[in-house]
Amino acid sequence: MMPHTLIISNQDDVSIEYLISKIEQRGISHLRVNSEDIGSLEFSVNPVGEILCTNQGSIFDLRFTKSVIFRRIPVKYNTGTDGENHKYLNHERKHFFEGLYLTLQHAKWINPMFATQIAERKIFQLQTAHQLGLLTPKTIITNKLSIALDFLTKYKESIIKPISNGLQVIDEKVFSIYTTKVDYTLFSNLNLSPIFDTPAFLQERVSNAADIRVTIIGEVGYAVKILKEGDETDWRKPEIVKKYELTTLPENLMKRLFNLNKHLGLVYSAIDLILTPSGDYVFLEVNPVGEWVWLELELGICISEQILKELL
Repeated sequence: MMPHTLIISNQDDVSIEYLISKIEQRGISHLRVNSEDIGSLEFSVNPVGEILCTNQGSIFDLRFTKSVIFRRIPVKYNTGTDGENHKYLNHERKHFFEGLYLTLQHAKWINPMFATQIAERKIFQLQTAHQLGLLTPKTIITNKLSIALDFLTKYKESIIKPISNGLQVIDEKVFSIYTTKVDYTLFSNLNLSPIFDTPAFLQERVSNAADIRVTIIGEVGYAVKILKEGDETDWRKPEIVKKYELTTLPENLMKRLFNLNKHLGLVYSAIDLILTPSGDYVFLEVNPVGEWVWLELELGICISEQILKELL
């Protein structure tokens, strides 16, 4: 078989489940590779160009793949006690899929693997956004306690957020670490050492009239205003009551967001902004593997159809 589209994801990816239903409605041949299924797939790759994958008795020739949906490099959670061996195996899987990416450069990737990995680096995101003329929050990333406390003295209302994607695996279950309010008193009472083991990501807490999620697919963008109850910092928490409505952003702002997407080498991205009470739009972060189905179902916007157009 020659799959038109290769999908690299995991079993719990709701957006991919929804997109695959659209792919199947179109009759597009595809192969899905989940992180949990790595041990049940058979791969055969050689230097003369053969790239075969056997799944449930069907042999897929990946040389003729036209497009790839890439979410994350498949890894397996540690179900044993040999932690170092587990790390080694995941490292080997990572290099295998990176090599697969480099051999499938003829295909269109949404998103390119290395671009995704680079774009997830929040320090780089912020610097790039700032250079492209987007407003960004006052920020310090430091592992020195005195610098952190100086920042929290200057910006009385601040937040702390993960430098990474904030996903943590405990007993094979994935948990999210959300953006949290922090102040000088709380931070100074943590009894931290003068130098932390890892830098902390601190930002001023921007006054919020509404949160904005901009979903970009190629040359198309959808802006959604997110209104939430209460004073919670991170609207992504599932327990927060939210209301969504389509909105229109200033043309020069959208141009900068499209420019950011291109600078990061992305086809698809989910960009989070804050609309301040004074009418400014402040860039928070870009997620190259952000979810979209919930917005599509809430508002009837055709994000999946736009992704399919890019795949075809």
